[in-house]
Amino acid sequence: MNGSTKETDSIEYLRQRVFEMENLLNANQMLCNILDPVELYSTIGNLVKEQLKVSTIGIFIYQHDFENFELVFSHGLNELAFRFDENKGPLWQKILQKEPFPIKDASGNPMFKEFSENDNLKKMNSEWWFPFIMKQEVIGLLTIGEKSNGQPIDEVEYDYIKHIANQASYCLNACNLYIKRQNERQELDKILKNLSLLYNIGRAMTYISDLKNLLKYILEKAIGITKAEKGSIMLYDPDTNQLSVSIIEGLEDHDYQEKINNKQVECKKFKPGEGVAGQAFQEGKPVILNNTKGEEEFIEADSSFVRSIACIPMLVYNEAIGVINVTNKRDNTHFTEVDIEMLKAVTDQAAVAINKAQLQEVAITDFLTGLYIRRYFMSRLQDELIRSERYDKTFSIAMVDIDKFKNVNDTYGHSAGDQALKETGKFFQKNLRQTDVIARYGGEEFVIFFPETNKEVAYILAERLRRKYSQIKLDNLPGLTISLGISSYPEDGKDMETLIKNADTAMYAAKQNGRNKVVKFSQGNLESI
Repeated sequence: MNGSTKETDSIEYLRQRVFEMENLLNANQMLCNILDPVELYSTIGNLVKEQLKVSTIGIFIYQHDFENFELVFSHGLNELAFRFDENKGPLWQKILQKEPFPIKDASGNPMFKEFSENDNLKKMNSEWWFPFIMKQEVIGLLTIGEKSNGQPIDEVEYDYIKHIANQASYCLNACNLYIKRQNERQELDKILKNLSLLYNIGRAMTYISDLKNLLKYILEKAIGITKAEKGSIMLYDPDTNQLSVSIIEGLEDHDYQEKINNKQVECKKFKPGEGVAGQAFQEGKPVILNNTKGEEEFIEADSSFVRSIACIPMLVYNEAIGVINVTNKRDNTHFTEVDIEMLKAVTDQAAVAINKAQLQEVAITDFLTGLYIRRYFMSRLQDELIRSERYDKTFSIAMVDIDKFKNVNDTYGHSAGDQALKETGKFFQKNLRQTDVIARYGGEEFVIFFPETNKEVAYILAERLRRKYSQIKLDNLPGLTISLGISSYPEDGKDMETLIKNADTAMYAAKQNGRNKVVKFSQGNLESI
């Protein structure tokens, strides 16, 4: 009878051990399949809770950067947010022994002074602490409170939790390595994407010779790279010693934005050192303000609706030629050093491309009026002739002459005449369509090219220019007027010389018929001259 009982007890004991080993094996497999730390913390806690039926559980992870333990999972602690620093006290020395240890003595009193002095440690109501060890270093802690039946942890439960803690250490390390590799892969993908983007930007810049289109392209890329709401490019004018907005992008009022970009509205100008942009320009270094309110460097923060701004100077041979500004991250976050590094890479390329475009623009621009020179205009017109012939398109040109301009020079002097020509250049830049091309043809004569525009539409556009020009008021000068003559391809000529000759004939007819008129070319023009 006794032998039979012993045998039964032995079999039951073996069954219990097999059951425990199966539980442990299943727990190990469950932990090994998890690569998300938050999920891993929760799984560890639930395994302990189910096995021991304890009142409180806490999992701490060691933060190397801050040299402290941070609570990352809790059960029964009312979402207690808590961390404690490493120190040289008895509790820390016990942790460094890398073995599980009780927190209370046989009477239920705290064994470590830290517990009696720290309210959060008391609230945890811990009975045992199990360290997570990896490569002889403590990477975390599992804290266990009192069992629901009030009994102490037995030997089997102790072995189970210790084994879970050991397995959790490997799994935590695997999670960290996985996340590290994921972050490295994402960072590498980001670097490759950014390099590809910068390569494409640099390549595109080499093909854009027109300064305005180049600035627009650069600004769009700068805004896109930083995920900003809007931005602007300011170029430095050494004659006035000022930075002025050359192009702006991202304004909600698109009409107003277009007026700024077409020089119909002037934005505030800054001297070197003035405001954030002026500071970045003067120092030749990026400037970031992630909260413009209360910052003395930022002028008119409230009225400009700018929450944050990054200003990057564009340098050519260590000399600033302008500044790229981007404002307000779309996700309401701050501009970062990564944003600045990307912008610097863009501005390094942009500065060279802009400087090249500026030099080219100087070469093809009349210094007095700011309009294209005759040679460049003829080159553009020749290209348009070829294109229009190939695609069966029409276009028109207008010859323009300032009426009685000789009287201005003779009566008021050549400086007054020069001023009149400057204002005329500004007038045409503001009032022509973006696609139209104008050049100073010689003296007080100008020539305008209206692409894909027939004679009737060109007449309407020219008449609008004539009317607006007559309303200009110049200091100490009488009102000026212009006469315009229009010819169109292909009806009035199929080569440049004929088109310009016929437009000039029509303009001369306008002068002969009282000036301040627009005349379309026809055979009747020849008869009226």
